[in-house]
Amino acid sequence: MTTKDGLRRELRERLRGLPAGEREAAATEAEARVWTVPEVAAARVLLLYASLPGEVPTDAIAREALRRGVTVVYPRCVTGTRTLTLHALERLEALREGAYGIREPDVDACPRVDVGAVDAALVPGLGWDRAGGRIGRGAGYYDRLFADPGWRGFRCGLFFAAQEAPAVPTDPWDAPLDAVVTEREVWRRGGTEVRECESAGVRK
Repeated sequence: MTTKDGLRRELRERLRGLPAGEREAAATEAEARVWTVPEVAAARVLLLYASLPGEVPTDAIAREALRRGVTVVYPRCVTGTRTLTLHALERLEALREGAYGIREPDVDACPRVDVGAVDAALVPGLGWDRAGGRIGRGAGYYDRLFADPGWRGFRCGLFFAAQEAPAVPTDPWDAPLDAVVTEREVWRRGGTEVRECESAGVRK
């Protein structure tokens, strides 16, 4: 079986090989398809991520969520313990560059949110498989978040279709995803459900 480090290298190469125009079109499709996931559409508290290059962006999703009256939450990395704290924001301008060059909520302007308050999360990563396996960048921040006894939220990966792997190597502490959204489909653990993008998609 491919090791996690080997799979990470392969997936990074795939992402680098995506033409810019194709990536942009795929991102737009994936952003709109997010709202066809009932657990995401019904969430009152939605955890998002501020994307790195190569990840499906979420700014348009955040703006649509705020328009809908959803409480939008972003993580902040606590590098000393490799844990995440969660903070609500009312506008994207409250994000500041933080650890690893990732935009994070300004803790002075964004109140902290308890992990148990999150209804659904859009989760980034380098790849996924059809058992709900997810491979991240190796620091384990999301694994620790999902291992919190208070976590009850729906875990929905957000990926490009090119990030699908035949099988992701897993460890006992790796929490499976409940669903995955790509530009092509909505996959749910236990089966695949393909949906057409709906007209109520993301407003940019």
